[in-house]
Amino acid sequence: MKTSFWFFIVVAVLLVTFSVQNSAPTEVSFLVWTVQISKAVLIIATFLIGLVTGALYGYFSRKPAKVKATDIDPEEITTVKEDETETSEL
Repeated sequence: MKTSFWFFIVVAVLLVTFSVQNSAPTEVSFLVWTVQISKAVLIIATFLIGLVTGALYGYFSRKPAKVKATDIDPEEITTVKEDETETSEL
């Protein structure tokens, strides 16, 4: 198996261990809301939000940007069409 798989298994075990040892309830405030929640749930939720955010950032940073039709020079289009006709004649 890949090394990255085992790395994530070790991180997950450490996260669960840390969460179980810190399971006391704590008060969380955000703007006008105040909630009492277990530290374990808070830690796991924060980890998952970070994981999803990082994955989405990685996905969208590798995705090629779309080219607008106004960004293309009309002379390039005719050159491409001429090249296609030359290859189809062969």
